[in-house]
Amino acid sequence: MSGKFPTRGVLPVVLAAFACGQAFAAEKVSVRLNWVPGTEHSFLYLAKEKGWFAEAGIDLDIIAGQGSTVAVKTVGAGETPFAIADVATVARGWEAGVPLVAAAVLLKESPTVVYSLKAKDITKMSDLCGKKVGINIKSTTSEQYRAMVRLANLKNCEIAEVPVSGGGSKELLSGAVDAAVIFSYEDPAQLLAKGQELNTIPASQYFKLYSLSIITNVETATKKPVLVESFVKVAVKGIKYALANPEEAKQSFLKLAPEADVAYERLKFDMFSKLLAGDESAGDSIGTSTAEGWSNSLKVLRDLAIIKAEIDPAGKFVQVQ
Repeated sequence: MSGKFPTRGVLPVVLAAFACGQAFAAEKVSVRLNWVPGTEHSFLYLAKEKGWFAEAGIDLDIIAGQGSTVAVKTVGAGETPFAIADVATVARGWEAGVPLVAAAVLLKESPTVVYSLKAKDITKMSDLCGKKVGINIKSTTSEQYRAMVRLANLKNCEIAEVPVSGGGSKELLSGAVDAAVIFSYEDPAQLLAKGQELNTIPASQYFKLYSLSIITNVETATKKPVLVESFVKVAVKGIKYALANPEEAKQSFLKLAPEADVAYERLKFDMFSKLLAGDESAGDSIGTSTAEGWSNSLKVLRDLAIIKAEIDPAGKFVQVQ
């Protein structure tokens, strides 16, 4: 299932039929988010608002997430055809035999960071020696943190790990921990939006691997390749439009969530957009992936002890053109 879809010529015909006014019932399709809805998901809300999913024959329902583990389980069980999930969790699913296919890679690098208040003067991994670090043991960010510690090759260094239930910001502000580990656009963005000054140590300094991706299950990818191709193309169209029109994209989410912390959501969008685009202002490679990139990511995850088995990426991802 790796490589290109064999249906590249089918999608234009389907879309042309819509344009000609032929009667096609839109298919009800759900996508589960990796976490609670936020501006990082605005590309989905924007594409739905503009009718792009409807034009592709998709009646989209966006479901709030409860973490990548739940996303992987529900997609693998066929309860929802699409979800956003972190590749580390996806790889664990593959290792356990969960029938998943990666349909598009959104982030080409891990957004995991070790963050701390600037006053703590923690700017490199060795500065953590003798300190307390908050980690969420249910998150793959904890394993990434431990890999950062190993790769930093620290000598005679003791770091106390303190379990936290979320991203550690409350514990950081209370002084219960000196630093914490989470995605850069989550708790760190919350603190920055409140005027806190931070230092961050990104995991990408130590290893490179794919991160957030759109996933589907094997049955959907096999029996409904046109649906998968349509969904991914519209999602990527939404991302590129959001990058080019950030204010409109932010508003597409904020008007649906009047209770949201506006300053935080605006900053989170900006931070996530930089991760999406990477080195490309227009994000031309968003959604794409390669066999080499998958092989490298799976090797890194094995080296980090996040997965134990060697996994062949063949048949586990698709490349939508």
